[in-house]
Amino acid sequence: MRILDDLYVYPWTSMRENNTNTVFIDGPVPTLIDPGHTHLFNHVIEGMAQDGLNIEKVRCVVCTHGHPDHIEAVDRFEGVVRAIGATEYMYLQQEGKDLFTATGCQPPRKPFDILLKEGLLNLGDKEFLVIPTPGHSPGSICLYWEKEKVLFSGDTLFYMGVGRTDLYGGNLEMLEKSLQTLARLEIEYLIPGHGQMLKGRSAAQRNFEVILEEFFA
Repeated sequence: MRILDDLYVYPWTSMRENNTNTVFIDGPVPTLIDPGHTHLFNHVIEGMAQDGLNIEKVRCVVCTHGHPDHIEAVDRFEGVVRAIGATEYMYLQQEGKDLFTATGCQPPRKPFDILLKEGLLNLGDKEFLVIPTPGHSPGSICLYWEKEKVLFSGDTLFYMGVGRTDLYGGNLEMLEKSLQTLARLEIEYLIPGHGQMLKGRSAAQRNFEVILEEFFA
């Protein structure tokens, strides 16, 4: 589903099984954000095909965090650059593995090429701000495309909701601080890891206000 020039979103809408929304950003460095579960990845392949895109053109995969429903399918890609937050990568080497074991999923077998920290990520002619947002997991990151005012929020922020903090490494106080950081951004498009997208600056700001009041008052 095309959202903007070079920006496509493939939302997961089935209620039968959990999976993430997946984003594709076209350009000189075709990039996929959060590939999701391996056995459910066909919905991305089919969605891209409907948009006239081939999954084989992907050259970079970025994962917002290391939970199985966001990261498991990363191993299906060969010869691509794989990126994740530096703190999250360390978490995956330790207690982060336990969630894979508990859910019967396979943790990434190959190392990541780029360990992201706070700052700018250049993907060809596009520039993204990497924002550490711990809380849902210790090393969660969000990506902010300032030129288009798009926030890719992973499981840190949803429409009228936030990511759970009762999994390994979750922390409610850190999540609140992360949300306060994100609330200072100018957002025209909120693209979360689950659920519906949100369009419009006033709607995005209202979303923050409601969440911070109802979840963290």
